[in-house]
Formats: sequence, structure tokens, C-alpha cells
Amino acid sequence: MLPHSRSALSTPASQGGLSALFRPNSIAVIGASPTSDVRRQSLELYKQIGYSGKVAAVNPKYEEIAGYPCYPSLKSMPFVPDAVLILRNREATLAALEEAADVGVRAAVVPEIGFAEAGAEGTAAQARLVDIARTSGMAVLGPNSGGVINWLDRVHLNMSSFEVRRPGQVAFFSQGGGTRAALIASRRGVRWSHAITCGNEAVTGSADFLRYFVDDPRVRVICGFVEAVRDPDRFFFECDRARAAGKPVILLKPGRTEASREMAAAHTGALTSPYQFYRELFKRHGVVQVDSFEELLASALIAQAGRSPGEGRLGVACPSGGLVQMYLDESAKCPALSYAEFEPRTVNALRSLLPDSVPCRNLLDFWGIEDLEEGSRKIFQTIASDPNVDIFAAPYDPNHPGASGAAYKLWADCAVAAAAATNKLVTLITPVDGSIPPEKVEEFLDKNVLVLGQRDVFRALDRAVAWARPTPPIADEQPIDISSMATRLHEFGGKPFAGKPALDFLAAAGIQVIESRFVTSAGAAISAADELGYPVVAKIGDTGVLHRTELSGVITNLRNAEELSAAATKLFAAGSQFLMIQPYVRDGIEMILGLQTDDVLGSFVLVGQGGIWTEIMEDVALRPAGLRVDEPEHMLAELRVEKLLRGVRGASALDTKALVGAVRRLDAVARGLGDQIRSIDINPLFVRERGVVAVDALIVPSSNGRSQDTNDS
Repeated sequence: MLPHSRSALSTPASQGGLSALFRPNSIAVIGASPTSDVRRQSLELYKQIGYSGKVAAVNPKYEEIAGYPCYPSLKSMPFVPDAVLILRNREATLAALEEAADVGVRAAVVPEIGFAEAGAEGTAAQARLVDIARTSGMAVLGPNSGGVINWLDRVHLNMSSFEVRRPGQVAFFSQGGGTRAALIASRRGVRWSHAITCGNEAVTGSADFLRYFVDDPRVRVICGFVEAVRDPDRFFFECDRARAAGKPVILLKPGRTEASREMAAAHTGALTSPYQFYRELFKRHGVVQVDSFEELLASALIAQAGRSPGEGRLGVACPSGGLVQMYLDESAKCPALSYAEFEPRTVNALRSLLPDSVPCRNLLDFWGIEDLEEGSRKIFQTIASDPNVDIFAAPYDPNHPGASGAAYKLWADCAVAAAAATNKLVTLITPVDGSIPPEKVEEFLDKNVLVLGQRDVFRALDRAVAWARPTPPIADEQPIDISSMATRLHEFGGKPFAGKPALDFLAAAGIQVIESRFVTSAGAAISAADELGYPVVAKIGDTGVLHRTELSGVITNLRNAEELSAAATKLFAAGSQFLMIQPYVRDGIEMILGLQTDDVLGSFVLVGQGGIWTEIMEDVALRPAGLRVDEPEHMLAELRVEKLLRGVRGASALDTKALVGAVRRLDAVARGLGDQIRSIDINPLFVRERGVVAVDALIVPSSNGRSQDTNDS
């Protein structure tokens, strides 16, 4: 569950409704027509896919379409269908849905567009659709949905044509029809069980489909193309269930640019959150996130194999120095992978097969062996059987002519033999992805050998290894004074506040803050400095001034009363009612520590390089609130500034333990008050040899209604 997710929870689809959507015993196609290819082909596909249930058409103009009986209305049919596919315009769709609800239909697919993605009128029409479905308990897929295909049970409720194929164990849901079509038609070896186009998810959505696939024992892998997560609490709960069930959830999420996010809103009416928020939530809930169609297919192919990648220790036999170099370069980007240290027994066996001039090491370039056929077979078997090897790989390029082509065929046969003798992952790597015929890919799959492209194989293996590793539990929540902090928020009536009240707010959370004095005259400023000790900093102290730096409202390194008096006079003359006097911190490294709450996805904690470097370096790590054990330490390890924190070139190491403590304190604020806070910006937070200290902060309550740009140090 997500701390303080702000999405309105949708109503979960009933199990009966989902069963009727995926495995209906009877179907009616409303609006079918023999004069339209689009409105006729859905019926024709029932014979092609081998559906064994009852099928009828609904259209008052005809008595028969594509060999199936046709009736004027649902009410005139001799049976009540479990599910309907509605091929009508928007208003007629709503009327058909009302009739379906009246007769007791349990599921419906609505391909028609022009609903929430099409302005106020469409939004009102979608609201009516939702009301019909909710009142009747019907599972409705769409609107704006291409439908559902179920190869396992030989059934579809699909608008367009599709290939009838051998069923597999990989389910796929997509919030775009074109993306679904591209992936299921790719013929890269992924064997699909189901394919769904979600559309607007007005009633039945991604979380429901995840739940259905997690509960279906025939599904081994779940893939998705996700523009936005409309119900994050349920969606990520199902991702957690999938992980517990040993079923990888592999997602491709577009939206890294503002233009892409705007397109999502226009496409399916989805409200999208920042990409980096999704990225971190996917990590938190064990989702395998990929960046391209190719990577999704590669990851799905590995997952459907059902063979464990173990600890990711590769054993590679490759008779090409150039390819070996490419493998090394690509695998270096994959932290979960390594090259196995061969056991002495393996080294001795290989040494007896190799020319003296060939080094016996992993990756093994075995070019030049005397007996190519027998030597290759023994080399592949020897490496694949080494206990230190989890994954065996070899090259495959059938497009080579002549003797070279014959050699690659031989090596493919050797890989097949190795796969038959082990339960480890065995993969052939093509120099160019997709360069072998789909029929050949399927032939190798039947023999437990994967065929993957050189670029994607290492990334996919890396993700598979990382997914299989256990995740640490959520850390215990740090005790903080939630009641006192909530009172401070309410005192400002929902308005942002900075300066000393913001620092007092942090102090209530147990975060060390710098000692400050609030003054209203130059004389009082000097008295405060005498107490604090020079040098000092003078800042505009008005709590409603949120961007002091931009207003030249921060004057640092004031070394005596004369300099302070001049600075105070200048700031008061500029309109300040109050000044804040603080000691001038000269040691340590400036960091930024923050909290951000998204309207849909909830609260996130961030830490990064602070001060004037925040926007320049963009060196920030982000995590969803509710940090796991050791997660703050992992956040720091991601930062470029972490090397400075550890101490370089003779500099002393700084107190990263105290910094981790401050991150955990802010996480406790997010857990306890995240729904009341839009953002917290602590910048700078100085990390010193002993301890940390917050020098400035800005608090934006959620009632303010929008995020603000917050660099006020």
C-alpha cells in the first residue's frame, strides 16, 4: 500500500464479472453487420479461434450474420449471454449497455471512442456508462478499448483481427491498441496467453487484470504497457501479490517528456504523474521496468522460460574477439551480472581442448580448436555444467554463408545439447536482434534455448537476476511529534511558510536545525549576533517570503557589528519586517532533503546535492515514502556527491550516518503527515564531520493546491 495515495479508490471488479470477461460461456456481438468488415470479422474469428460457447449477433436488420443467428435485441434472444461486444456509436452504446444490464449480462467490451478523452460531453457520457456498470455489477472493458483475446480458452471479445496462435503463459494488458497489436504480432518467441486493450478503464482497469492473472495458475508472466496508473493502491497491491506468487510483472511506461504525458491525457483521458515517481514505485513493488518493446519482449522471453537466472553468473563461449568485446561492453552496464570464475576442473577440461595460444578464461574465445564439431560440443557442455555458471550463452548468426554459416549451425546444436543436460538458462545471442526467422526462434524454444539480440540480452538477464533477489522489509518508523507538527501546519491556514517557523517544524521531527534569532531592528540583530558569535548570516525573516535568494534577501559571512548593521539596514530598507540571524556555516557539504506529494501516487522522499548546485547538477535520489531497510544508504550511493561525502584527496569523511538519520526522520513525516503536505524543501542541509544541520526550509501544505519552486537558501 502507498502512504497517502490521493487517488480515489475504484471499485474492484467482481470475480464473476472478470470470469465472464475472460472466459464467457456465451457471447453476443451487438451491432454486427455483414456489410462491414470491421463489424463482421469479430464473428468470423470465433470459428477461427475455436470458441466452443454460444455466439449470436444483435442487429434488427438481419436474421443471420457469418453463420450465427441474429436477433433484434438482447431481450429477444433465447439465452442471456455472459458477455457482449458492443459495436455501436456512443449514444447507441449506452443504450445497448443499459439493455445488457437489464437482462443480466455480466461483462461488456466497449470499443467506441469519444468518452472521457473527448471533452465535457464525452466525460458526461462516460459517467453514465460507469453508473450503469456499477449499478448492475457488470465488468465493462473500455470505452476506447480494442477488446480482449484469450488464447488459452480459445475465446475473444475483440474488435479487430488477430493471429490464432499456440497459447502460452504470458499475459499482456495495454492502455493503447497500437502497442498491443505491435507486441503480440512481433513473433519474437513470446507465447501469449491473453492480450487486453484497457482503453479508458472507466470501470474495469489494470488492477483488476493484474488480480485475474495473479490468480490464474496458467499465467506465469504478466506484461503491460502503462500510460498512467489510475488506482495506484490496488495496482501496486496486485504487483506485490504477483511478486509473492513468483510471477514477474514487466511494464513499459512512456511519459519521460512533457509532450508524451500530454499525449496520454489526450489518448485515454489519463492524468499522468512525473515519470520518476512511477520509476521508483515500480522498483518498490518489484516491477520489472523496461524502456522499449524489444526489452519487454526479451524480459518476457526469459521469464516464460521458467529457468532461474540464479546469481547472474555468466558462462560464455564465443569464437570471435570482436563479439567478446561487444559482450563485455554491454554487460558492464548491468550490475546484477558477472562472469563466473571457472572451477579448476572446468579449466583443466577446457585447457585440454584449446590451442596453447588461446587463454583459458571466461569469456572464452575458442577460435582455432582442431576438431570443431567435437571440441565445440565438449566446450559448451563443460562451461554449462560448471557449478559456478548460472547462465550459459553463445553466439548465433545463421545468415553467414558457407563454412561460417555451418559453424554457427553447429554451435546452435551444441547449445541445444547443453540445454538438454542442464536446467540452467541457455541463450543464443544474435549480433543483430530479430535476424533469424520466427519459426527458428520457436524451434529453439521447444528445446529450451532462447534466442536474443546482443543489445537486449544482457539488460533482460540483468533485470531477471535483480527481480529474483529478495527485497528488504519496510524499516521501522522513526518516532516524531506528529501532533505538534500538524498543529504548526494548521496555524498557517494552508499557506506556505519558510524561515524560523519552518525550521521549528523540522526540529519537531527530530531534524537538527541551526540556531536562529528573529529580530525587528538592526540593534536587535547585533545583539543576536553577539549571542550567536560571528560570522553570521542575515536573511529576510518574513515567513511569507518564500524565495529570499532571488530577492537578494540572504547576506552571508557578516564578520562584525558594522557589516551586520549595514546588511540589516539594507534588508529593512527593501521592505522586510523581520530578519533572521544565524551563525554562518562554513564547513561540510550542502545537501538538499525534500518531500513531495503527488495527487495520484502519494508521497516521496528525496536527497541530493544542495545549495546553488541543486538545479545545476541535478544530482538527486528519490524514493516512495515508507523507506525499506538500508534504502537511505542506497539513495546516497546513487549520488555523484557521495564520493565527496566519503572524503576524497585527503578530505575527512562526513557524517553520512547523521544524514541517513535525517532522511529517515523526513520519511516519518511523509508517513504521518504526507496527505497534509504538498512539499518540504530543506536546502541547504549541511553534512559535517559530526552531525547535520538544516539552515533553511520551505513547507508547502497540501491545501495550497499546487507545488511551488522552492530554492530559498
